[in-house]
Amino acid sequence: MPLAATVAALGVAQIVSWGTLFYTIAVLGPSMREATGVSEVALHGAYSLGLLVSGLSAPAVGRRIDARGGRGLLASGSLVAALACVPLATVQGPATLLAAWVLAGVAMAMTLYDPAFATLHHVAGPRYRASVTALTLFGGFASTVFWPLSQWLLGAGGFRVAFLVYAGLHVAVCLP
Repeated sequence: MPLAATVAALGVAQIVSWGTLFYTIAVLGPSMREATGVSEVALHGAYSLGLLVSGLSAPAVGRRIDARGGRGLLASGSLVAALACVPLATVQGPATLLAAWVLAGVAMAMTLYDPAFATLHHVAGPRYRASVTALTLFGGFASTVFWPLSQWLLGAGGFRVAFLVYAGLHVAVCLP
């Protein structure tokens, strides 16, 4: 695959991954809180724990990329992200909310910029800097795309439908 196509494919996957795993809390969070009866502190605490899990998982993800490259890890991460969106769609209370965001944190470690950049380093060679710049520009569109999409899905079917749609996007768009 030509480098430009690789950057574009990784870029679209970054838009979906950031949009579904990182930015959704801003739009879907209040509805999740109301439907589950959890406090604002519990909602954002669970999300923050997911971010912590992502950071704690990063060294293992990096070692895996160093040993085998990133393509398989990014694909696996897309499956984990899809699997994380399902419990986010079906969350019922504090325990399931916490478990869902922890799983989403693992998915973040496997799909967001760090593994994508490392993967790009393996394939771009001397064109790495320009490729990373392009990939970062793609990722910058995540909030532009997913905040309005999340708002529309929230209005059309609620946060549960939104997360199920996002699970499908990870399988249909990011996995390939």
